[in-house]
Amino acid sequence: MPGTLRGGWASSIVVGSITGIALTSDWLPERVASHFSIGGVANGFVSRPVYVALVIAIVVLLPALAAFALRVSVRRFPHLVSLPHRDYWLAPERRVETAEFLAARAEWLAAGGGMFTLGLHLLVIRANHAAPPHFEPAPLLMLTAAFAAGVAAWLAALGRHFKRERNVL
Repeated sequence: MPGTLRGGWASSIVVGSITGIALTSDWLPERVASHFSIGGVANGFVSRPVYVALVIAIVVLLPALAAFALRVSVRRFPHLVSLPHRDYWLAPERRVETAEFLAARAEWLAAGGGMFTLGLHLLVIRANHAAPPHFEPAPLLMLTAAFAAGVAAWLAALGRHFKRERNVL
């Protein structure tokens, strides 16, 4: 299926994000400031191996769980799924195709999430290089705004796809 993590560009982005996190983890101190107050002051610390494992787990597990949940929800619990023209898109003859479409689009979101997490990781590295560790809010706001814009575009594309019932030949 084109555009999925099974060999597609989204897979490359997720793998690239994981690789970037792994390759830059040595730039962190042994005791990583990983949580910061609203003012950017470090108020939570973990060991470097724990931090790296958690960040990589976010990049890998969240998208996998989301795609799995989409497939299972559409196939087994269609009454819980909210889509425009739900009866059409979740009719038994289209249910598997709809589940696969949603799971493939979840993989697009996984690619964006991987890039967002890598960016956040780089900001944590930057914060840990300050003495004492301090997180600057402006870069985080820009990164978050870019990710939010991507999610909005992703949602708009989903909305366009499901807006009308397709003509059945």
